[in-house]
Amino acid sequence: MKLALELTNVTVRFGAVTVVDDVTVSFEAGRVHAVVGRSGAGKSVLMKAAAGLLPRVQGEVRVHRPPLVFVHQDPALLDTLSVRENVAFAVTRVRGLLRAEARARADDALARFGLLDVADAEPGQLAVALQKRAALARAACLRPGVLVVDEPTTGLDPEAAAAVDDALALLPSEGTTLIVITHSPRTVARLRPRLVHVEAGRVEAAP
Repeated sequence: MKLALELTNVTVRFGAVTVVDDVTVSFEAGRVHAVVGRSGAGKSVLMKAAAGLLPRVQGEVRVHRPPLVFVHQDPALLDTLSVRENVAFAVTRVRGLLRAEARARADDALARFGLLDVADAEPGQLAVALQKRAALARAACLRPGVLVVDEPTTGLDPEAAAAVDDALALLPSEGTTLIVITHSPRTVARLRPRLVHVEAGRVEAAP
């Protein structure tokens, strides 16, 4: 089994509170995984630790298929840029691509996520579901080896949530290992992922 991401004895403490407690878990390359559990169980903290977003993490994190990109619940699009410019911004600033190449890669990502018809719109003109898809397109534009998406359908109506899930389902075919943090049974049913259950900061079952 080829691994995309491996965590060994990972512990995260906020002051005296242990939020993630000695977790060892691995994620197979090229698959869809879902990190599930109750609110406050430590799902997001565990994966933020894996993404290097938290200080003072104990244990070892190995990203076997870099880069690892983390998409937060808030799409965090720049209001002063169009949707296309937001998507291209990632590869222009992070990868240093020339403008024409960045635009071509952005348009490819927008097409795969069904957003070409709103490419010139400002983010504030879009419904939240479309903003979330734009954030996913921006992340996909970086061609991550591992993509972690935090609660992508929270606050969306069933139709909008299904559209976001459909967009996520495209990613493994592009060679990305997808890890979705979710408490949505509908997302789990649509994506059919391998499940990692987190309870009270520990992985309870990771077959």
